Amino acid sequence: MGNRDEGSIHGDVPAEQTPTDWSLLPVTHGNEDSMVAVIWRLLRQEPALMVSGGYVFLSVLGLWSSYFFYFKFRLSILDYLQVSDFLVAGLRDPAYVLILLLGALLAVLLGWPERLRRRNPAKVARLRARHWGWRMLFSESPWMNWEFSGLRPLTGMCIAVVCFMAFGAALYALSSAEKIRDGRGGTPVQVVLGGDAAALPGTAKLLGSSSAFVFLWWPEQRRAEAVPISAIRRLQSLPLPVKPVAPRTVTPSRPSTAPAAR
Repeated sequence: MGNRDEGSIHGDVPAEQTPTDWSLLPVTHGNEDSMVAVIWRLLRQEPALMVSGGYVFLSVLGLWSSYFFYFKFRLSILDYLQVSDFLVAGLRDPAYVLILLLGALLAVLLGWPERLRRRNPAKVARLRARHWGWRMLFSESPWMNWEFSGLRPLTGMCIAVVCFMAFGAALYALSSAEKIRDGRGGTPVQVVLGGDAAALPGTAKLLGSSSAFVFLWWPEQRRAEAVPISAIRRLQSLPLPVKPVAPRTVTPSRPSTAPAAR
């Protein structure tokens, strides 16, 4: 009785009545702090850094993918890029933005069980005692909470997601290059060099461009080349096929049966 009355006087809330913190944001206080949490706290204080950091990361991701894409054509893309090309490497394909957003979402979802465990230890303990599904979600295995790596769980999870994004971007670039080499992708163009009136024989596939070069793939010769932009007079796409128009059938009008006026 004394302990219960003392708890009532001090206003203690039973563990069963403690509200659950379902936040998806990382833990940024106490001994749960990690490198990612420190960066997140800095980004919340300076929102402009969030845009700048995302843009830099997107550019690095695009540059990484470009290396693997042009590697399939035996072109050393890094030798043809200027400083300005590094800044827009991730903006040339919307797929890189999708990979970045997917990676951020994956990091939030995969790290959520660990953050929920650290914010609500008593609640998680009760859930694990109810069903085996909760025990799998909130597993105490060292291989599930990143203790084996010596890193904070949030830091280890984010590093793993970044590696996944790099692998996915490289795989996407290699797949796109394979489609062009097999004749199932790419934009066909005809090239007119400076000083020439007619286009070069054959049709090339446009691989991409930089601030100083245009990268072409010639399917017939099975070779790729980097042509200086100053040497190209015009790049023209192939004419679009004209959709045939079905002939219209005219129904003859019936002769009038009304008597002629006298």
